[in-house]
Amino acid sequence: MKKFWTTAIVFLFIFISIFTVKQTQSKQVSSSISTSGYAQILTNDCYLYADDTKAKNKLFLLEPSYFVKVLQDVDNIFYRVKYMEFEGFVEKSKISFVEEYPDFPFLSNITFDIYSLGNVCMRTSPQVAKDDKNIVCTIPSSTKNLTYYGKISGEEVIKGLGNVWYYSAYENENGELFKGYIYAPLTNNISSIASSGESVTLVNINTFVPVDNLLYLNVTTKNMLIVITAIPTIAVAILLAVPSKIKQKNSNQK
Repeated sequence: MKKFWTTAIVFLFIFISIFTVKQTQSKQVSSSISTSGYAQILTNDCYLYADDTKAKNKLFLLEPSYFVKVLQDVDNIFYRVKYMEFEGFVEKSKISFVEEYPDFPFLSNITFDIYSLGNVCMRTSPQVAKDDKNIVCTIPSSTKNLTYYGKISGEEVIKGLGNVWYYSAYENENGELFKGYIYAPLTNNISSIASSGESVTLVNINTFVPVDNLLYLNVTTKNMLIVITAIPTIAVAILLAVPSKIKQKNSNQK
């Protein structure tokens, strides 16, 4: 009898768990629009800001068709987001939430080289300060494969060559990593930047709440997790039942 009730309780636990998951999933789908928490960049003028002060402290432009991970609804203008290893702010009007988790949400593997005519300075801002206090480091000529994050308009250092700067990362021979702005005309061989190509469904979310990733697992996956979690309980039930079987067998042999 003890074995029966132990086994019954275990299977009741599994049944209730699966039923609850299905009900929760059904309510989520029927009563509200779901989002993965990722938002697609819709325009070519979407900046990642270092803070939520509009039009100030721009880090760089985000490439259209890629995504940001939304972390917080800040105010009527901004979301706090994550993009690559950066946390910053984007304007709400420039992005739209999506249902899916993108396979490759961020621009990646874009690199460029330093031109061969001389060393180049990396700076904390896209301009040449008169006292050079904004120099982060000096990069040797012909250095290859600097990491590209995005571009931004800044000072036209060389007349006629434009005002584009790259926000980038450079690792020196000692393994020290530097991040900052490099004047684009002093670079070459930048990788081709293509659209993300992700197939996603845009959704309109009026009020965003940070997403619990487990909430958006499909039902089959959730059921598997429940069963896996229940395995230790089943094992305990078996262990409880085995001694009684052995005891009963020994009693019968006598």
